[in-house]
Amino acid sequence: MNRGALYYLMIPLLLLFSLLQSTTVARFKLAGVKPDLVLLLIVVGALVYGARPAVLWAFIAGIGLDIFSGGPLGASSLALMASALIAGLGHRPFSRFNILVPLTAVALGTLAYAAVYLTILAILDVTGASTLRLPLLDTVRNIVLPVTVYNTALMLLLLPVLNRLPESQDL
Repeated sequence: MNRGALYYLMIPLLLLFSLLQSTTVARFKLAGVKPDLVLLLIVVGALVYGARPAVLWAFIAGIGLDIFSGGPLGASSLALMASALIAGLGHRPFSRFNILVPLTAVALGTLAYAAVYLTILAILDVTGASTLRLPLLDTVRNIVLPVTVYNTALMLLLLPVLNRLPESQDL
């Protein structure tokens, strides 16, 4: 049962990426949008190892993101877990070596992350627990769609690395 080094390094890598995501990644903005490195690593983990470990990693990484960024505690975890479940669909039935599988997984994972996170923010706004108001259409047009394109482009650059990772032997 060879899981590979990435399996055992995921939690420290995700916590490091959570810290970087909350601090220095803002320097890599394109058109006002920054990449989501944590989400990309969760999608890679889900494609290589499946949804079950990816959901655990997403929970831990989400708590790290919320602690480092000051967001509502648990919101990033729930959003990343939804992304991990969606990306995990590409683990067995489809080959991650097909270029469309990782690109679709990261695009759908980004959209799922945004949908869950924005829903949580809307619920907090309606209940009066938050003072943050986001106009939904503007947020989707100016943030969600560009970050989806950005993450998908980054996944395209990560494909050679992803395809070098060994397949998980777990069933």
